[in-house]
Amino acid sequence: MRDLLLVGFLFVAIFYAFKRPYLGVAAWVWIALTAPANWAFGFSQDFRLNLTIVLVTALAYVFVQKQKSFKLGGIGMLVILFCFWTFITTLFNNNSSPSYVWYIFTEFLKVAALFFFLVLIVRKRLHIDTIIWALILSVSSYAGMEAVKFILSGGGHKVVGRAGIMIDRNDLAVAINMCIPFIVYLIQSSKHRLVRHGLWLLLGLNVIAIIGTGSRGGFIGLAILALAFWWRSRHKLIWLLLAALVLPVAYQYTPEQWRERQSTIQTAATEDGSFIGRLWAWKISSMIARDDPLTGGGFRAVTDPILWHSYAPYTPVFGPIDTPEIPADKAPKAAHNVYFQVLGDHGVVGFIIFMLLLLSTFLASNQSLKLMRKHKNDWGIQLCSALYLSLIGYAVTGANVSLAYFDLAYTLYGLIAVVSLRRQELLTEHSGHDAVKVTGLQPAKTQGTA
Repeated sequence: MRDLLLVGFLFVAIFYAFKRPYLGVAAWVWIALTAPANWAFGFSQDFRLNLTIVLVTALAYVFVQKQKSFKLGGIGMLVILFCFWTFITTLFNNNSSPSYVWYIFTEFLKVAALFFFLVLIVRKRLHIDTIIWALILSVSSYAGMEAVKFILSGGGHKVVGRAGIMIDRNDLAVAINMCIPFIVYLIQSSKHRLVRHGLWLLLGLNVIAIIGTGSRGGFIGLAILALAFWWRSRHKLIWLLLAALVLPVAYQYTPEQWRERQSTIQTAATEDGSFIGRLWAWKISSMIARDDPLTGGGFRAVTDPILWHSYAPYTPVFGPIDTPEIPADKAPKAAHNVYFQVLGDHGVVGFIIFMLLLLSTFLASNQSLKLMRKHKNDWGIQLCSALYLSLIGYAVTGANVSLAYFDLAYTLYGLIAVVSLRRQELLTEHSGHDAVKVTGLQPAKTQGTA
């Protein structure tokens, strides 16, 4: 049955992608994050769903999209630069299995392609909302289902990913945190009462899902996200009093295992084997970048057994934090930190480019938010706030996961780039006037077909 549903979805997606290319991008986002082929058990597992929808979207852009615009903006140029530098680091990688590094590089190019097609195709509010709904239907809906299992099991069910890149519970917690601002955005912008009620329920379930993952980084990210929402709220005192009343009571109903795990945050550096393993990975990533500051070790450098064991003897006294010696039979650990991940994979140069990309998205989203506030555009304020908060969620919780090349992150970069490039068009569309002149913005070209 699942196989038939997937095949049916594929044919429907192909049909509508040719009619409306932005629907192809939305299907691309949903497939990339959900990995639906991994949910099936029969013949559809052999289907290249992602590749098929990518090719269809590319053809639709070439043959259907009219008056094409090739503007990518500063964010797009930095993505191109980062792709180029990852090619250089792949060319000169130090991995014991170079073919594996090239495979990861091609996978990253697919992620970058999603960014580029999103920026080239998405133009209108309808397009942006469709992409956001694709995110909610892929990440947040799954988190909601897992939260229901967590509740029904009395906290015994462990919330983890089922398929795709988010199979790890920490990765899933990051994705949920990144999508929570978009649920709030849809609550604010949806006109239908039942939809809003359903989204409120989904929001609560997503918060519970983060607790259910048991991820300390996810919980810290949720706390920071809540603080950011509170800071931007107009009713700070009311929310503060409500939190003071509800949170202590809610904490008593959380599973004891979860409370014990969160209580180890302060002592993790000395007592938690999992966190010590991450310190080892961060130290080795730093030493790889120290020895190869230009190109690093290539994709997944820190997980290469030869590189790991060659640096292992030097980890105890390297850096500001002393750690135990790495046992000789200890398997390599992933970086579990997007910043150290890029540093070890692509050297200091790649790390600088990555940080410039992250900084440029922060600046662009903040500038868009200021302009929307200046013109009192409520929809634009809600959208830009969601983009900014989602970026905060990624930047904070990214310190706990190896998701530097994450589809969701590049979808977020793409949405921020679209809003930055098409502020004039979006403001004109929302105001309902054809000739609105927005101060401080460049005149936009004639908009193409959806």
